[in-house]
Amino acid sequence: MQTLPDRADVVIVGAGIAGTASAWYLAQRGLSVVVCEKGRVAGEQSSRNWGFVRQQGRDPAEIPLMMESNRIWRTLERDLNADLEWTVGGNFVCFQSEEDRASFTRWRGIAQQHGLQSRIVEPSEMQQIVPDSQLGKLGGIYTESDGHAEPAKVTVALQRAADGRGATFLTDCAVFGVETSGGSVSGVETEHGTIRAKTVVLASGAWTSRMLAHLGLTFPQVWITGSVARTTAAPPISKAATWAGVAFRQRRDGTLNIATRSADHDLTIESLLFGRAFLDDFRKHGRDLRLRFGRASLALALGRYSKAALRRELTRYRTLDPAPNHRQLDDVLARLKQAIPATRDVKLSDAWAGYIDMTPDMLPVLDHLDQPSGLVVASGFSGHGFGMGPIVGRLVSEIIADGQPSLDLHAFRFSRFAEDGPLTSDTVI
Repeated sequence: MQTLPDRADVVIVGAGIAGTASAWYLAQRGLSVVVCEKGRVAGEQSSRNWGFVRQQGRDPAEIPLMMESNRIWRTLERDLNADLEWTVGGNFVCFQSEEDRASFTRWRGIAQQHGLQSRIVEPSEMQQIVPDSQLGKLGGIYTESDGHAEPAKVTVALQRAADGRGATFLTDCAVFGVETSGGSVSGVETEHGTIRAKTVVLASGAWTSRMLAHLGLTFPQVWITGSVARTTAAPPISKAATWAGVAFRQRRDGTLNIATRSADHDLTIESLLFGRAFLDDFRKHGRDLRLRFGRASLALALGRYSKAALRRELTRYRTLDPAPNHRQLDDVLARLKQAIPATRDVKLSDAWAGYIDMTPDMLPVLDHLDQPSGLVVASGFSGHGFGMGPIVGRLVSEIIADGQPSLDLHAFRFSRFAEDGPLTSDTVI
């Protein structure tokens, strides 16, 4: 680990895609930036997700952010001087029911109001997007301007670029707490000492709720486990990132990353504390969620209740590495082979899982808090954060350097959790 700096303009907690993108943009502004990561860069969900970079199906509040993020993605390989496996092949969702068609048709009307073009694909046209496939008979929706990239490459490329601009990355350096003085941020306490800073960015993913709790702040956040697999190489299938009961995208080497919307939830104390806030989301998506309980559930819940327990958990779980659901992934592979005959000979070559930090309305927090002032939260991306990473980094830099963002972030305010009224999700994926 590098020498711990005494102070910085900004300390970022978490070296996932949101934290590294924020560091890159802030360093370009000439600010001194230190990124503290308890494990390694992109060790958790930022390198474990599907790799879809989609505007399609987003909550209406996210559409303007994703449209701007899409523009950033289109030049990101050049800007970072790195191979990100960026592919503009569109995002294609095959309808599984007439209810899907109705929901996406309504969503398409909202997207058009923002200037985002998506089209309903009739069954006779599906072969144009995914040739020689058997994806169903109900048609789908296609957003041609969407793309996909390789998560294992993107965040480390952002880290290298930020490092080249003068940002400091401290790995194996857990932040135990945000320090305050007179109602304002004064720095962070790390396992190796204190770093003074007037601004701290919490881009700490699944750990954010626990860290905010020790500041007296309630952030309803639960963890779900998503499993992903990679297959051996197949013949060219499609450049589109596709969801057809099974989600898949084909990499440049012919291998496919495959997954499903179904996920596991390890029951923790948070499940009980925040359960009421998640009732609406559970009613909508409960059929895709499998509840389970185990030793890890109890151990990871303990960090909420004392600073000492949180310290132990942060250093014990340097990299959260949950076991993938192999039964689920075997089923996904079988569905893939049924839908895409060209994949009949592929096998699973790798499998992994990651913890996704969910909020009740499936929207992140992207906000500069009033109490304590100087604290910026960029967390709770609910499985949608990879594609948003670049614009999140830019917006965080604008919040800090300019005092206000260039896009409307009202829907992502932290205070919404304390306001009257239910929190509902408007995402259709």
